[in-house]
Formats: sequence, C-alpha cells, structure tokens
Amino acid sequence: MESPGKCLKRERDARNLTLREVSASTRIKAHILGAIEEDRYDLCPPPFYVKGFLTNYARYLGIDPQDVILKYQEFVKPPVPPPEAMLQEKPKETFLSQASVQTRTVHRVLLVSALLVSLLIPLYFLYTFQTGNSPGLVALTPTKPVTPEVAPEKGNPAAPSQETVILEVAPEKEDPAILHQIKQLELIGPKEVQAESFPRVSEAHLGTGIDLESGRPMVVGKGSEFRCENQRVYFFSRIMTLREGKIFHVWRREGEEFHRIEMVVKPPAWSVYSYITLPPARFGNWNVEVWDGDKVLTRSSFKAH
Repeated sequence: MESPGKCLKRERDARNLTLREVSASTRIKAHILGAIEEDRYDLCPPPFYVKGFLTNYARYLGIDPQDVILKYQEFVKPPVPPPEAMLQEKPKETFLSQASVQTRTVHRVLLVSALLVSLLIPLYFLYTFQTGNSPGLVALTPTKPVTPEVAPEKGNPAAPSQETVILEVAPEKEDPAILHQIKQLELIGPKEVQAESFPRVSEAHLGTGIDLESGRPMVVGKGSEFRCENQRVYFFSRIMTLREGKIFHVWRREGEEFHRIEMVVKPPAWSVYSYITLPPARFGNWNVEVWDGDKVLTRSSFKAH
C-alpha cells in the first residue's frame, strides 16, 4: 500500500504546487508538510495533531481524507513477526504446555482419590455401626429389609422402577414500570414523519480561494468568469445529510467530463471543496456538478477566458 506521504506528494506534484503555497493556504508549517511527505512522523507533533494535518492537507488537495488516514494508520502499525519464527517456537511451547498439563492432571487425580478414600472410610464404619452389620458384631434384633417405594413414571405404568423428577419453575414477576411504558407507547402509536430528501446542497459557490472564518471554510473571490492565467478556480459546496456517505464533484469542460473527485460527507452538515488550475489552453465553458450516486444535486457554470 502506498504511504500517506507519497500519496500527498504525488497529488501536490500533479497540481504543480509548492510546499510554501500549501503552507500558506492550510496554515501548516512547511517543515511539518515536508516531514509528512517523507513519512518522518517522528519529526511531527503527537499522532492526534498529525491526523488533523493529514485531514486538512487532503481536503486542500481535493482528495478523500479518510483514505489518507487509513494509509497513515497502516503505515504506523507495528510490524508483525515473521511466520517462520513463530513456527519454530510453537512446537517447543506446545510440548512444554502438554507436559505441564499432563503432570497437573496426574497430581489432581491423586489428590481427588486420596480425598475420596479419606471420606469413604469413616462413612463405611458409621454405616456398619448403625445397621449392626459391621464385621465382628452380632445384631441383637432381627432387621427387616426395607424396600424403597418408587413412584412410577406418569404416562408409563409399565416401568415402575424408574423415578420421575418434576421441576417447577416460577414465572418471572412483571415489572409495573415496564408495563406502564409499553401501554404508553401503544397509546401513542407510530408517528409519520415526512422529511426532505437527503443529502441536499445548502450552499454552492465558485471562487478564487478558500479562507477560514470562525473555523468554517468560506469562498473568496466569488464569480462566474475567470481568466486562464494559471489561476485556480475553487468549487465549494455545503451538504446537509442524515447519515455518513459519499458525494462527487464532477468538473466538465464543453460538456465533457474533465475531473471527478469523491468526497465523504457526515451529518448533519459537511463542507467540501475542490479546485482546478486554468492554464491558457483550458479556456471555454465549464460546469461543476454535485452528484449523489446517479442523481445530480446541483450544478454551477462559469466561463474561462
């Protein structure tokens, strides 16, 4: 798997950006961006801050921050020992464990046997003394053998020698508080809620840059016409959604798809943006669309001179 630093550097080089430009826009120091691209996370702040830097850097480049975070987690994961070493050590551990288990089992059997013998001997002498059948003693009165009476099993009178055991289980008591809640729910019944279709776009703007205002990204240099002088055109969209999902920014030049960017959105509102660079050869009519699956949520148009 490609490391997060190589992924971000490749995307930055594809957009002809320098570390100073990225640092000025994301407000992340240039030496930290360089350490991230070289995967030298030992030169960076703690992992909590590194994840924030990776998220902001990925959003600035218009790529999915979640993919970059997954690459980072996979990169810093501790290495797994080679399977050969585990296979070499496993038979010894297995042999030692089996030997120890067998020794413990023998000791337990001997201990249980000794306990049983120590209990049975006094019980034997006690029984023989009470019944008068102990060896060396003569019973003064004849004893009549007692035959235990066993109730025949119900439904099977032909088998009087089998004893029937019937277990009675008392039913659990009903909790009055829970019953009251259930009755209240039954009285209320299901509620029908008709909500708007989600996700939907609450804001969509074109501009020449993105700035933060009270921690929220905002578009600067809004317009519908831009010059092809290697300047960037940003498309900002704010998505209202009920659950986490993915949307697409689709850039079209003269009706033909030029670039498609997949982005993750989360409830209740999520701001995403992407951009392209306009060299002199990219003049013409442009459209930017927000797609949810196979449905277009909104569309913005501009001209490049």
